Amino acid sequence: MQKRFLAAAILLPLSATAAAQNATGAPSYTYVQGTYTAYGHAHGVGKDYNGYGIKGSFAINPHVFVNASYDWLDVNDRNLDANRTSVGVGLDDFFDYGGAPGTGLGYYGQVSYERLGLQDVRCHDDASGNGFGVDAGLRWMVEPRIEINPHVGYVDYGNVDGDTNLGDANGVRYGVRVRGYVTPAIALSVGYRGSNASTDRRNIGFDNEVRVGASWNF
Repeated sequence: MQKRFLAAAILLPLSATAAAQNATGAPSYTYVQGTYTAYGHAHGVGKDYNGYGIKGSFAINPHVFVNASYDWLDVNDRNLDANRTSVGVGLDDFFDYGGAPGTGLGYYGQVSYERLGLQDVRCHDDASGNGFGVDAGLRWMVEPRIEINPHVGYVDYGNVDGDTNLGDANGVRYGVRVRGYVTPAIALSVGYRGSNASTDRRNIGFDNEVRVGASWNF
């Protein structure tokens, strides 16, 4: 019940503004993005990791969007690999606070299906969990070509089970990203993503990620 209330608390205030027209200068929610995780730390196993990711987002209308993402993560000096899948739907709006043209404060909230897959956890044992996520964030256009995107959320992967049982995995995730628009369609980004989510029994979690990326906006 508390988790459902958290999702409603994030999304319902945004739904009250969904009838408004899209504001000039609002960032696009229709894009494809590729990312490289240059550094991350897998606590519990004490190893660093890197990896790749892809994400796509589509604006159904000016205030409703859907998205999907997939990350491949490779733990250094271990056979352990991980993948994360997310499919979400959200609401967004944009506040023009009267600054320079192309500036303003965007905000959004979303709920999502989440999957965590772990390969070769112990020898050749695999495990996976399926659950949900709730996230909210800002898309602050500090000037027409610079966007700052702080975000925070909660993820629950459920029971991570398979060839071996690692127990429940859930926790808070958070981060910030800076995106620079080379053109209105092409953007480069750098960001940090943290999380305290980890499995109960072996404390396998993936956090403190530094990521760089590029996106094509439509």
